[in-house]
Amino acid sequence: MFRALTSGVSGLNAQQVKVDVLANNLANVNTRGFKKSRVNFNELLSKSMMDSGLPVAAENNQIGLGGGVRAANVDRIYDLGHIIETGMMMDLAICGKGFFKVLLPDGEERFTRDGSFRLDQDGSIVTSAGYKLEGIQPTPGADKINVCPDGTVQAQDEGEDTTTVGQIELYMFTNMSKLQAVGENLYSFTGTTAEVLAGKPGLEGFGELRPGFIEMANVELVEEMTNLIEAQRAYGFNTRIVRTADEMWSMANNLRK
Repeated sequence: MFRALTSGVSGLNAQQVKVDVLANNLANVNTRGFKKSRVNFNELLSKSMMDSGLPVAAENNQIGLGGGVRAANVDRIYDLGHIIETGMMMDLAICGKGFFKVLLPDGEERFTRDGSFRLDQDGSIVTSAGYKLEGIQPTPGADKINVCPDGTVQAQDEGEDTTTVGQIELYMFTNMSKLQAVGENLYSFTGTTAEVLAGKPGLEGFGELRPGFIEMANVELVEEMTNLIEAQRAYGFNTRIVRTADEMWSMANNLRK
């Protein structure tokens, strides 16, 4: 009974993690550039037990009893989200692989798939939180900023003169597990610089830029709701296991000689 109780509790804990992850996915269904997560489960250690009463060969007189389940890890899925047209030329969608690099006020580097940029008062291209896009020179007073699919950034003044003011590069990582979400649609990379690959959009496997478009979350509502129902049912089954084990234990304690 104790083994059934601990197995049920492990199932409750594992399914709670899954429900929390699915709830976060659903909460960010409208977050630009958001990447959903998935929980992977592992079976806990099994214990071999003698069962000599079964009519089997002597060398096969052992059975294994599982110890339950645990949430092994949470993977982030970097599949491409839905690309929608906004008509705003500072909105940039990456059609393919790669991340933008932005700089925090203290100079730290962060990466993002959220391409909803704007111009600040200094003429820099910044995120909605004010973090500067790397590789762009400030262009105060420019009337128009154009971004080409290859990442070239051009500024146009009142005299219709066009000047190249920067080159947007995209970044990929050889070890995606070291890319950690830190909030505000940003990721930090905890690996080495040798694991970071930089390149121009559209070349060497990097995605192209689409000005006037934005990438939404890669969360599918139907899939996430189905997984949530499945997790809730599994949670309910494990609750029954705990309740049944408790009732059996109570019956055993109340037995009288």
